[in-house]
Amino acid sequence: MLDREGLRILSVSAAGRGGSDIGATINLAAALAEIGSDVLILDEWSGLLSGAGALGLTVRFTMEDLLGGSRQLDDMIVHGPGGIRVLPLARCDRSLSQLPESERHRLALRLKRLGNPVDTLLVDAAPGRASALLPVTAPAREVIVLAGGGASEITAAYALIKRLSNEFARREFHILVGNVASEQRARSIVDHMAGVARHYLRVSLEFIGHVPPDEKLLHAARLRLPVVAAFPGTAAAGSFRSLAQTVTGWPRDADDAAALDEVTNRFRHSQSVRAVAA
Repeated sequence: MLDREGLRILSVSAAGRGGSDIGATINLAAALAEIGSDVLILDEWSGLLSGAGALGLTVRFTMEDLLGGSRQLDDMIVHGPGGIRVLPLARCDRSLSQLPESERHRLALRLKRLGNPVDTLLVDAAPGRASALLPVTAPAREVIVLAGGGASEITAAYALIKRLSNEFARREFHILVGNVASEQRARSIVDHMAGVARHYLRVSLEFIGHVPPDEKLLHAARLRLPVVAAFPGTAAAGSFRSLAQTVTGWPRDADDAAALDEVTNRFRHSQSVRAVAA
């Protein structure tokens, strides 16, 4: 699975789930693929809330096929436009937390033995106790939190940061502000959040960009395409390309095997799983 130069693990997290949240993960993955990164999305959402659903991709095999031994983990990966690859992990008739330790161990090993190379792993976890992947967000080398321009959206993003800080001891977060017209306004939002977070949570927030309101972003979503592929010349596409360039500047873990061990071990030992039924 691993690219020989190392593995970059990051999560894209949002307090809620809407079209813009799905689009952020999809478009970042597409923008990274566009510049040559081998990206895989670990997607724990189901239906239209999932990356595969938003792209109109057919998920042929589920976790049940994998756990039953009829399919390999590579068989579950679905390929979308713009070089996007998604590994859907939501559709399972059994709770992963109810599996015997031996089966969870085999599942973790299969994750490490994917045949296709990956240099960037994007973790897109379901919220709360429904997630088996949320603990994976903890060791992720980088965490991107999505924030909006409205008061309720800012409050929700701060609450998510507080939770990740308290439960998983995260101390650094990157903030992407969506649906805000100007960079100045986006920076102002992050500066205010950073001051509060530094004082009350002892964490640091870094502004990494903003996505302006763009009707083409919604149009691309209706076409079930990433905006960087459907409308490459738009402001929204430019924002995601800029974000991708920023992400590629972040270091990969030179000890990539150890990095993936950390992910798979947390996945294996997570006891808070309530997988969404197919």
